[in-house]
Amino acid sequence: MEKPYISIVLKTLSMVFMAVILICCSGSSDDKNQQPTDDNPTGEIDSTQTVDSTNNFTPTIFTVIGDVPYNDNQRDGLIAMIDAHNTKANSEFVVHVGDIKPGGDACEETIYEDVSGLLKAFKTPTFMVLGDNEYNDCDNPVNALALWNEYFLHFNENWEFSLTVEYQEERPENFAWVGNGVLFLGLNLVGSSVHDQAEWDKRLADDADWLEKQFELQNEAMETVVVFGHANMTEVGPEKFTAFTDRFRASAKVFGKPVLYMQGDGHFWFQNRPWPEKNILRVQIEGGANAVQVTVDPDLENPFAFDREFLD
Repeated sequence: MEKPYISIVLKTLSMVFMAVILICCSGSSDDKNQQPTDDNPTGEIDSTQTVDSTNNFTPTIFTVIGDVPYNDNQRDGLIAMIDAHNTKANSEFVVHVGDIKPGGDACEETIYEDVSGLLKAFKTPTFMVLGDNEYNDCDNPVNALALWNEYFLHFNENWEFSLTVEYQEERPENFAWVGNGVLFLGLNLVGSSVHDQAEWDKRLADDADWLEKQFELQNEAMETVVVFGHANMTEVGPEKFTAFTDRFRASAKVFGKPVLYMQGDGHFWFQNRPWPEKNILRVQIEGGANAVQVTVDPDLENPFAFDREFLD
């Protein structure tokens, strides 16, 4: 009579034992979340923690040159630099940030034609930004702009480029595109004298309109921004540029993520953050027959890296 009871007890104990084993091995989902990971080495639960928003963008690599060529030596150096770039560089595109001649030289068509031919030797798509020496410093800026448009407007279309480039209707020398989380903007920002205040003010307003429009349109696609211009807008006569810089700074402040402004003009290298909006990094390139390779990785806290020896 005792055997049935013993059998029942043994079966019950066996079932309890198996249940304990299953609980210990599988654990709850909450227990899994408490295990140490690379992002949470202590294994503690943080009720304020959000999902990692890293998009794993592919870094964008490009080359910037400018303030070249100013003389025969720089012309020869530019030719040599282009040859080296064609064999050594892995840049996706090149940007010339303006000044294709000295400001004191006459704005003759042969100069525009010559430099255009030299730059077409790049195997990499090349974008042109206006400089003051070939435009605003000329005796007749209107005629000079017409020459620049003939030889350099939409210069990048001499090559195949995988991304769609947009141009401002009011000012077709201004361009923009988005790739790998980066908004790239090229603007007609030149320095030197103000020959026509109305023209100067209208141009800066057009620049600001284009920048604000692109910030708004590409807000969901961009994690960082790179702006190309020629002028140093803070060192000499910064009040001349406030119609643009005030709106640029306001857009950058709202954006809140890293913004890079790359300029020519000064002929020596520096990096700084000249405005209260410290998410704006300003870089002035060295100029001459020199080039800098820039890498932009939106997944990094400091997304901008510069290599001035990449052709050595």
